[in-house]
Formats: sequence, C-alpha cells, structure tokens
Amino acid sequence: MAIAGLALVAPRVRVSGLHARFDNATITGLLSALIGVYAVAAGLTAVAVWENMGEAAADVGAEAAAIAVLYRDLGGYPQPLQNKTRQALTAYTEYVINQEWPLHQKGELPKSTYQGIEEARQAVLAFEPTTEGQKIMHAQVVRSYNRLLETHWRRLQAFTDTALPVELWVVVILLGALAIASCFLLRVDTFALHATITMLVAAPISLVLYFIAVSDHPFQGGISVSAEPYRAVFEKLMVTDQATDSARQQ
Repeated sequence: MAIAGLALVAPRVRVSGLHARFDNATITGLLSALIGVYAVAAGLTAVAVWENMGEAAADVGAEAAAIAVLYRDLGGYPQPLQNKTRQALTAYTEYVINQEWPLHQKGELPKSTYQGIEEARQAVLAFEPTTEGQKIMHAQVVRSYNRLLETHWRRLQAFTDTALPVELWVVVILLGALAIASCFLLRVDTFALHATITMLVAAPISLVLYFIAVSDHPFQGGISVSAEPYRAVFEKLMVTDQATDSARQQ
C-alpha cells in the first residue's frame, strides 16, 4: 500500500512546486515528529495488549490451580460423596478443554456453563459434618468452590473485556498512515531509492500493527492463551489419581 501510494502521489508532488518552498530537511523534521508520535502511541498500545494477554493467562492459571486445590480437598469427604464430586469436577475440566476452549478460539462464549459442577456444589453444601475435623475440611471445600467460581467468571470476563476499542485502533492506524504518507513528500532522485526509504519507514509500522493485531484477543489469533494448565491438571492429577484408585481396587 505504501509503494502504491508513493507511485500515485510522488509525481504530483514533483510538479506541484512543493520542493521549491520546502527542502528535504523540513520534510524530514515533519517525518521525525510523526514517527515519534506514532512510536509513543503504538508502544503504549502494544504494552497494553501484552498486559491484557498476561492478565488473561493469569486468570486461566488461577482457575486451573483452583480446580487442582478443590480436587485434593474433596478427598476428605466420605464415599460416595467424594467420588460424585470428584467426577463432576473432572467432567468440568474436560468440558473446559473440549467444549469451551474451541469456542474461545472461534471468538465465541459458551451459551451455558457446565451444570454438573453446580450440582456437585449443592451436594457439598447439603453435607452435614459431624466431627471437628470434618467441619474444618468442609469449610475449606466451600472456600475452594467459591474460588473456582470466581476464577471461572474472571476468565469469561477476560474473554469479553480485553480487546482494544475501535477508537484506539483508528488512532494507531491513522498515525502510521500519516507517518508513511509524509515520506511521499521527500525529494529523491530515483523512484527506486524513494521506494526504499518509504519501505524502511512502513515496515516497522506494519510489524508493530501486526503484533498488536495478533495479540489483541488473548483467546484467539496468532498469539493466544493456551488451555495447557487445564490439561496438566487433568492428565497429571485426575487421570493419575483415577488410575491409582483402579489399581488399588484390583
């Protein structure tokens, strides 16, 4: 686009008499000022996008950690409540990996959350501890459940609230376009050299815009938050624990 714009504008600039009134030093000063403004705006935008990505990844890690802690805490319940709640938590983890995450990568939210985890929570709340140890354990499980629900909704909020506003995109793109367009005003002897100078200005601007674009949505695009924390909990904790229980029963 920059080269096409140069081919259209540069010949008209030469015949307009602009170079008789402004030399390259003046135009270069304008170009430097525009690039400086763009660098500040684009730099702050890129930092904001990367911070959003980091916060989304932290929310995902927090939810995975909450699942692991809750799974361990549920081991203190008597049977069959222990198996019922652990199976529901395992099914929820699989649901996040296999159902919610593909929707996130498509830019969609799940229409409804997994109901089994809420049913298991109700079963836990209905449990009546009889000993002091059970009371302490029960209180910890309730706190862990609340922590899981909190991190779950924080992840969904991060999915909807982290994209840059359209107005900021307009500002960054227009500043970059103005910086590139100022190259068209330079007086250069050959078109090839003029095109080279323009490309050297346009390439960094394009790369910064590309980075912002692929990082703008933390759950989709070229750079996105992975579901690996959930897979690690599922494979290293839940599957391993179930295999150990099966071996003991045999």
